[in-house]
Amino acid sequence: MNDWQVLLERAQQGDKQAYSAFLSAILPFLRMRARRYVPAQHLDDFVQETLLTVHRILHTYQVGLPVEPWLSGILRHKYFESRRQLAANEHQSLSDEDSWQPSVPLDEDEQYQAVSHLLAPLNAAQAQVLYATKVEELSIDETANLMQRSSSWVKVNVFRAIQLLRSELNEK
Repeated sequence: MNDWQVLLERAQQGDKQAYSAFLSAILPFLRMRARRYVPAQHLDDFVQETLLTVHRILHTYQVGLPVEPWLSGILRHKYFESRRQLAANEHQSLSDEDSWQPSVPLDEDEQYQAVSHLLAPLNAAQAQVLYATKVEELSIDETANLMQRSSSWVKVNVFRAIQLLRSELNEK
């Protein structure tokens, strides 16, 4: 590992042979440590991404410091970055073409009747709060100001209304 320091320092100075030797020397270490973070089927891709990051941030290594913690930090960073990307890909919003649209457009009277029917099991306050926040798309604070109540009162009533509607739907 002390050899890694020498190779890395020489690589930072532009020695291409030292750079190649450094990458070859750290590859088994990266593979071993990467097994902690990713399943075997993603190991090669993860290590490749890590090597690209090492290449990109080679200049950040501080001469005289141990190389292993620097590499371990890069591995951890790549792991969390990959998790963030995975989560972002899973939660991408649907395009307009993919989102649900009613098959038959409703006029205003029909829309009013449909919403009134859905809100029927709720008490007046819950129906007003749910309508304001979910149909009119007012914020919690705007709804609270409109109804002359606190924000927490609005949140509680929205929560209770949704819970009640959920239980109504589950019964049917």
